[in-house]
Order: sequence, then structure tokens, then C-alpha cells
Amino acid sequence: MIVRYVIERYRKGEDRPEGETDVTAVDSRALAEIFGCPHDRFVDVYAVEPRHAGGLAALTGLGLDLNAFDYFLSVTAD
Repeated sequence: MIVRYVIERYRKGEDRPEGETDVTAVDSRALAEIFGCPHDRFVDVYAVEPRHAGGLAALTGLGLDLNAFDYFLSVTAD
């Protein structure tokens, strides 16, 4: 099974993503912990809220502008 982790960025009020960043190389257990999800059930789309942003930014190195954009972590398995 191949699992992919992608952060999608939507400008506030828009329905189409403005960009995405593949973060599959990041430790998946650490990502699951940030979102409070058991690692063995970590397959879904998760809204990035302010409580997630600091840990996610530290883990990925991404700058997240929560005032201008909505972010979602998409976890998919093939």
C-alpha cells in the first residue's frame, strides 16, 4: 500500500485549490499525532486549524498563512 500526504491550499472563499505540497517524506506518525488521529486510521482529509499549524509548520518547514488561506491535509492510500 502506498500512502501519500499532501497539503492543499485554498484562498479563503474559493473552491479550487491554489496549490499543493507533497509532504509524504515527513514522518507519518508525527503527522497523525498533530491531528490527534491513531496512525492506523490516518486516512482522510483533515482541515488545518490554528492548533495544528505550529506543529505542521515545524515538521514540514512550510509557512502557513491562516488569515488568507484554508489548508487541508489529504491522506490517501492506494
